[in-house]
Amino acid sequence: MMQRKPIGRRPHPLGECGTGRWAARAILTALAALIVSMPAAAQNRAYCNITSIETQQLSNGVQITVKADGVVDWDSDGDWSAFYGGASNRLSMRFTNAKSQIGRTFIDVSKYPVSFLQLSVPQDAVEGVGVVMMIGLYEPSSVSVNRSTDRQSIVITVNSKRTITARAAGSGSNGTNGGGTREDVELRDGKVCINALRAKLLPLLGKLAELTGANLAADDSVKDREVSMTIDGLSLDDALTAITSAYGLAFAKMDGTYMICDGTPNDLATYRLSGTESFRMKYIKAQTASGLLPTFLYSFLHVNEAQNAVVVTAPNQMLDKIRSDFTKVDIAPPQIMIEALAVEAASTEDLNAALKAAYEHNHITASADFANGDISYRTIGELPHQFYAQLKALIASGKARVRSNPRMAAVNGQNADLFIGQTKFIKVSINTSAGKQEYIQGVDVGVKLQVRPWTGGNGEITVGIQPEVSNISEQERETGLPVISTRRAETTVRVKDGETVMIGGLTQTQDYRTRTKVPILGDIPILGALFQSAKTSSMNSELVVFVTPHILTETGRLKDEAREQAIRDRLK
Repeated sequence: MMQRKPIGRRPHPLGECGTGRWAARAILTALAALIVSMPAAAQNRAYCNITSIETQQLSNGVQITVKADGVVDWDSDGDWSAFYGGASNRLSMRFTNAKSQIGRTFIDVSKYPVSFLQLSVPQDAVEGVGVVMMIGLYEPSSVSVNRSTDRQSIVITVNSKRTITARAAGSGSNGTNGGGTREDVELRDGKVCINALRAKLLPLLGKLAELTGANLAADDSVKDREVSMTIDGLSLDDALTAITSAYGLAFAKMDGTYMICDGTPNDLATYRLSGTESFRMKYIKAQTASGLLPTFLYSFLHVNEAQNAVVVTAPNQMLDKIRSDFTKVDIAPPQIMIEALAVEAASTEDLNAALKAAYEHNHITASADFANGDISYRTIGELPHQFYAQLKALIASGKARVRSNPRMAAVNGQNADLFIGQTKFIKVSINTSAGKQEYIQGVDVGVKLQVRPWTGGNGEITVGIQPEVSNISEQERETGLPVISTRRAETTVRVKDGETVMIGGLTQTQDYRTRTKVPILGDIPILGALFQSAKTSSMNSELVVFVTPHILTETGRLKDEAREQAIRDRLK
């Protein structure tokens, strides 16, 4: 008999240590494969589905229960005040990890104080995960939010200040009590007559199709809709238009069949009955225009920033209304021209004399004053031509000088900024742990004027004014850095078109130090101080700013051509 010898384990060419290395390499390969596959797996976000939303009337509010097929998370989609004891007309909640499987976006609650619920997918939702639920209210109310023990339901309780008494079921005659229903559909002389109260839409459309012989097809998204209406003597097309327009539904006639579905396009059926139109804004930003429409329309609107347009996908009858609304909000804002005059004088007595000489009647009145009396604001009406003649005389005699006389236009409510001066550059040294570092820094020196005008179209202009005058008064001997002397004021006044606001009291006292020395001898250490002298002098000045706003026409010109020419001729 042939005997087989036992075969022992062949030693690894790398020994026992080599076996461990091969195992380690296999583990690293598996980890690398796992890391490579992680981005692909991360693209699939985990989410749950909202399966139902139930509402229940309470004696002092309404309870809304949002149910999902998994753990659902929520956050506020705006103001948090209503969730902490405050009150709001509209509440907005965002279910951050959920998608909607309800099949409709509008839920008519009509249970005090809740009017309706509006579901939408926000524009910043990633892969469609995220549902915003807006709660429309009859009056400002507070809300409390709780979770179920399995974390698959969110219970929202909207509290009301009123207590509602429950009505006995079945009380009253049919259709006459608040909790009853009515569904009367008739055809008189070929005209549709409907008297409905909390009637289901699908059975109502079925009766309408039976009486008229028309083919009516309704999508499942409207199966739970309830309608209340009275229609008397309309054609079938007009009656269906009235029903769909009143309840935000889409309606179209295709191949002899009337198609009715939910107004918000969320599937192919509703999309086919909707229209898409791009509304380009001429005067305002598209994002601003979309925010001016009611919030329940947000699911229909999409902003195209590249074209400054709002793209709307909605039922055709709704597009006409949205087009009309955009026409009303997209209007050209007024333009306001700001005429400013900054005059610096050694004394304001000369300027006051020039003003009084320019006016035959003394109607200069103070409109505001600071408590310390340093800065004053006055409305002096329209500056006459004689004032500019007097000002020219003061300039010629050296008693005043014009620091700036700009004219600039600004859109209503926007800032108009002006800077006249110089940007001086200084060398700044900083001691750091790495040693001494030097860099160049710019310093603006001159006249700055910031004006923000706005008008409501009634011939009056509210003007926010902030003038500032700065200069370098001296340099510090130790650091060599300049000392900036600044005069600044800020106020908001209301004037009529063409009236002038005068800002005075921007006084400043500047000290000038002049050093002289004998050449060569003044540079001798220690003894050089005997051959040097210093003289300090001071100068007082006051800056007076005159600001005159003018409302421009749509072409960007003044309403009065003579006044516009007079402005151009001033101070030539």
